Amino acid sequence: MTARRHAPEVLPAEAPTLETIRSPIAEPFERFQTELDDAFLCDVGLVGTVGAHLHRAYGKRFRPTLVLLAAKGFGRVTDEAIFGAVVVELIHTATLIHDDSVDKSLLRRGLPTVNSAFNNDTAILMGDYLYSKAFSILVTKRMYEAMDLLAEATHRMSQGELRQIEQKNRLDLSEREYMRVIDEKTACLMSAGCELGANEGGAGAKHRAALNRFGRALGLAFQITDDLFDYLGAETITGKAMGNDLDGGKITLPLINALREAPARERREMEDLIRSRDFRNGHWSDVVRFVTVHGGVSYSQKRSAELAERAEEELEAIPNLEIRESLQSAVRYAVTRER
Repeated sequence: MTARRHAPEVLPAEAPTLETIRSPIAEPFERFQTELDDAFLCDVGLVGTVGAHLHRAYGKRFRPTLVLLAAKGFGRVTDEAIFGAVVVELIHTATLIHDDSVDKSLLRRGLPTVNSAFNNDTAILMGDYLYSKAFSILVTKRMYEAMDLLAEATHRMSQGELRQIEQKNRLDLSEREYMRVIDEKTACLMSAGCELGANEGGAGAKHRAALNRFGRALGLAFQITDDLFDYLGAETITGKAMGNDLDGGKITLPLINALREAPARERREMEDLIRSRDFRNGHWSDVVRFVTVHGGVSYSQKRSAELAERAEEELEAIPNLEIRESLQSAVRYAVTRER
C-alpha cells in the first residue's frame, strides 16, 4: 500500500493561474464563452446591461473550467459538455447574486454587486432569470442526465442557503454543522459539474463517481480557503471588506476552531465582543488576533490542505495525463489563491 503524503505537499510556492490551467481546453473554453454570452441575449435590455456588469464583477469561470477539463480527461469536449459548463456557470452566478442580495454586500471582487450597482429587486429577478435560463438550456438540448445532476445540486444549494440563515450568529456552531453547510452551498455544484463533464467525455460509472468525489473535496477546500479571506485578506486584494462574513452573522471554520480551543475566559470575552457588535467599531483586529493566536487560521489551512490532497488522490481515475496535471493545478489554485 502506498503511504499517504503529508497534506502541505499539495501546496506549491505560488498559485497557478487560471490561464495556465485552461491551456489544454483553450478552444472549447472560447466556445463556452460565446455560448455564455448568448445566454444573455434577450429583448429585455436590462438583462444585457446586468450581464455586462456580471462579466466584470463575477467572472472567474472556475467551475466551467472544471467541467471542460473533466470532459477532455476522458475523451473530448462535446457540445453537451460546453452547454453543461454554461449551465453550471449560470447556476453559480445566480447563487452569487442572491447571496449578495441576502447579505446586502456592496462589493464582489472589488466591484459593486448587482444589488448595489442596480437595486435589490433587479438582483433577485436577475438571479431568477439565470436559474430559469440554465434549465431551459438543459431542456432544449435534451440533456436529461445533466438535468438530474444539476437539479439535485441546485436543490441542495438552496437548502444550504436556508440552513446558513437558520444558523446565523450561532457562536456554538460545530465544525460538523459548518461542513454540512459548505458541502451544500459550494461543494455540491463543483461535484455535479465534474461528474457531468466526465459523463459527457465518455467516462464509465466508476470514473464518474471518482470525479464527483474529486469535485466535492475540491469544493470544500475552496470554501474553507474563501472563508479564511475574512480574517486574512486585504480588501484591496480580495475585493470585499474584512469582517464581512462575521458582520453578516456567518460563523466559519477559523472562528469555530478558535472558540473551541481558547481558554474559557478569553472565549467568553470574544463571544461578548461579537454579540455586542463592537468588532465593527475599531476592534476587528482583536478578532483577527484571537482567531490567529488560538489556531483558527492554521487549523483551517490544514483542513483545506487535507481536502486538497483527498481531491488529488481521485485524479488517478483520469487517463489523460495532461488533463490530470491541469486538474492538479486547479486544486492548488483553489487553496493558494488570494481572492
